[in-house]
Amino acid sequence: MAYYPSGCDENITAHSCGTCGVELSRVRGTAFINKSYYPTLSTDFEDEALWNAGIASGAIIVYPETQGEFDGGTPNMGQGYGDTEESLNSYTFLLSFKDPNYVGNRNHYNSVKGSRNFHVAFRSETVLAISDEPCTIVPKNPIANDLKVERTWDVEVKWTSDNFPEESAIPANLFTCYVV
Repeated sequence: MAYYPSGCDENITAHSCGTCGVELSRVRGTAFINKSYYPTLSTDFEDEALWNAGIASGAIIVYPETQGEFDGGTPNMGQGYGDTEESLNSYTFLLSFKDPNYVGNRNHYNSVKGSRNFHVAFRSETVLAISDEPCTIVPKNPIANDLKVERTWDVEVKWTSDNFPEESAIPANLFTCYVV
C-alpha cells in the first residue's frame, strides 16, 4: 500500500441515512468465484446471465443455504509518520459458514481446501457481498459429542484487502441447488 498522508481525503462520498434500509444478518448463502472468471462477473454483479454462465462452466460454486457470520474485518495497522502513531494499511476478513450438505462432499472440500483461486460471495437478507481479492478456503468436518447435533462442513474463508466487499442486489435464483 502506498503512503497516504493525512489531509488527502478529498473524495469522501455522501453518507446514506434513514431508518428504511434495515438489513438483517446471517450469512445465508455462499459462492466461490474462480479468479479467472471474476473480471467477467465484476462488470455487473447483478446480471443473472453472467452468474448462470459461470455456474454452468464450473467457474462458480454455489452453496445455496448456509448459516454463518462475517467479522467485518480486522484492521492491519502500519507505521505512522509525523505526528501520527499508526496508519491503516488493510483489513483481514474472516467469513465462517456451515454447509448442511455433509454427506457426499468430502471430495469437493478436499479439492477446494487451501485454494487461493477463488473470490467469495455471500448473502445476508437482501444484499450480496463479494470479495475483491482471492481468499483462502479452510473447510473442517467436526463431530460434536451430542446425539442431536447435525454434522456440517464448517468452512472458514480468509482474505486481506484495502476495501470492504463489493455489495449488490442478489440476482434472482442465484442461491438454488445446482448440479453441473
